[in-house]
Amino acid sequence: MDLQDRVQQYIVRHRMLAPGMGVLVGVSGGPDSVALLDILSALSADLGISVTVAHLNHRLRGAEAEADAGYVRRLAEKLALPYVVEECDVSAFRKAERLSTQTAARELRYRFFVRAARGAGAQRVALGHHADDQAQTILHHFLRGTGPAGLAGMAPVRGLFIRPLLGLRRREIEAYCRVRDLDPRFDPSNLDPVYTRNRLRAELLPLLETNYNPNLVTALLRLGEICRAENDYLAAQAETAFQRLAVSADGAVRLDAGGVAALSPAIGRRVVRKAWSELAGDPGALDFDHVERVLELARPEACGKKLDLPRRILVERQAAGLVFSLGPNPPETVPWCYGLVVPGRTDLPDGRRITAEIRPARGTQAGHPPGAPTRGAHLSGPVRAGRPETLQPGQAAVDLEVLTLPLTVRNRRPGDVFWPQGAGGRMKLKEFLINNKVPRPERDRIPLVFDGEGRLVWVAGHRIAEFCKLTPRTRSVLVLSVPDPGPARFELC
Repeated sequence: MDLQDRVQQYIVRHRMLAPGMGVLVGVSGGPDSVALLDILSALSADLGISVTVAHLNHRLRGAEAEADAGYVRRLAEKLALPYVVEECDVSAFRKAERLSTQTAARELRYRFFVRAARGAGAQRVALGHHADDQAQTILHHFLRGTGPAGLAGMAPVRGLFIRPLLGLRRREIEAYCRVRDLDPRFDPSNLDPVYTRNRLRAELLPLLETNYNPNLVTALLRLGEICRAENDYLAAQAETAFQRLAVSADGAVRLDAGGVAALSPAIGRRVVRKAWSELAGDPGALDFDHVERVLELARPEACGKKLDLPRRILVERQAAGLVFSLGPNPPETVPWCYGLVVPGRTDLPDGRRITAEIRPARGTQAGHPPGAPTRGAHLSGPVRAGRPETLQPGQAAVDLEVLTLPLTVRNRRPGDVFWPQGAGGRMKLKEFLINNKVPRPERDRIPLVFDGEGRLVWVAGHRIAEFCKLTPRTRSVLVLSVPDPGPARFELC
């Protein structure tokens, strides 16, 4: 069976398309999306669909990005298909929204797809994710810690979006492009090891396939299928239980405590998340420990106890009920932001002072391989005579030359993001502070140092960012110091 037939069967199996539908195909110019376009164009008569090509130039790679857009235009014209080509300023959006480059590009890309589909009258947007992408997604979620929903990976159909190539391996797609003489474009950023997904694709997956399971991708795809079906079933069961146990009134949600305690943990956890999300709107922000503590309140001995949850949600055990309600608004925090004097001292609004000192680098820390995360108060400290110079609590050392000046120091804002050294990826600053058990009253008091590109460099007293850690290539070290960055001085992870 050839590739086109397999894709057609996958489309039919997952009921992705119906005769008469318009399909917008997102085409970057790379092998995956180019093969997808070629296949759907070839199948359009059999499927009874009309195809429109869509390309977004992210303006991140200069002339190469322009060449990608030109390639997509020529390909659409060769196939006699209508096309939509636009460009966007990812860098400006990233700075304004304080996002990583990849996250900002993805957000703008999906907005473009929705807008372009509406303009073209398309009922579906087809994306070129394939089996290797799915395996990487599932493995990534597993490494970060997830439940069945995360292990389910990407859905073949999710609302407007469909992924017809999820059953194909990357090598099959590349071979198809060669046979069809499609000559797709190549994006070198897909090889940049700074991105976790690239490291998973280039390092971890090949290692696991070579040394542990040569059929790993197939096994992960099967895991995704199983978890997707079971997650859908559990979600339906939890919704039934919630409707039976929950009463909503006066801006609060009340669960029958005895009924919750009698549920299996798999359903009980989902019911708790559902009750919380009725008020908060985002079930993803409630972590496992929060849910377990709420379930403990369902026990008979917990009567009268209460618990603060994220998004100002308060849950209290009242007689036979678990009552979720919005807590009082926290005291308003006055935002502040100052230019950081480098080198020199900068006064902070609470009377403290942050000091910036430039020192030459003389090697890497003794006992720690280059780039490895370290623990304790001498994280990434400069070296003198082959040994690390001790950094006191409230101090940090970073690579000055990778920073974009000027630097600023301010208190936190909603939506702040951070890539902590050694953490393996970007996260919300709020998540980082919660994970490090920083008391809520102290979170707005911590000075945050940002560089000129809006990247968070240092959460004072806690952690520096991954991108500015010291390496063997470091030539100039910036040592930052602030006294008493907060009562909770925790060991760095």
